[in-house]
Amino acid sequence: MSKRIFTIVALVAVFVLGVIITRWFYRAEQKEIIESQSTILLDKVRDVMKLVTVEANFNELYNETRTRPVTLYLPLPSTFNFDKKAILEVRGKVLVGYDLEAVKITADSTDRVLRLSNLPEPEILSIDHQVAFRNLEESWFNSFTAEDYTSLSANAKEVLRKKVIESQLLDRARDQGNRMIDVIRFMAESAGWTVELEPGIGEELKVQIDSILR
Repeated sequence: MSKRIFTIVALVAVFVLGVIITRWFYRAEQKEIIESQSTILLDKVRDVMKLVTVEANFNELYNETRTRPVTLYLPLPSTFNFDKKAILEVRGKVLVGYDLEAVKITADSTDRVLRLSNLPEPEILSIDHQVAFRNLEESWFNSFTAEDYTSLSANAKEVLRKKVIESQLLDRARDQGNRMIDVIRFMAESAGWTVELEPGIGEELKVQIDSILR
């Protein structure tokens, strides 16, 4: 009797173990399989001389609506507008400063004069932005495509560029550049040299440099 009970218990244990193993394999087969492949292409490397004087962080919501008119014949021709709307959260870091590649520096050791020419105006050096899609609404005959997502990201970056131009960041970068020139003049005069500035861009820059030299 006990042998029969042991046999039944063993069969039940084997059955339960088989069910557990089967379910485990079934779940393993249902897991998402992710395959990725990347190709890194190094296009161009070149030396640059850029001076960052202002760094700004932006965080804003960007809304865009695109309308597609569609003419239907029911049986008379009627035009309907189908919209698709996107709300994006844009986080960006903007670097403003100077591209110093065209600046020329010459030293006259006889007269102990340091000449700086082709001084640039401040500009936007880089815009690093990240986009998070907060809401997407589509309609019939007007849905989002891969090209739309690319253009939305590009438009959001352009909005950041316009924000920088409308703000005082370029003026602030110009002030920082003038302070840098003051430091150069101080160091040169401490060593018995004289600094002469020869602007190459803009009448406004000439006025600023003249005020520095006074």
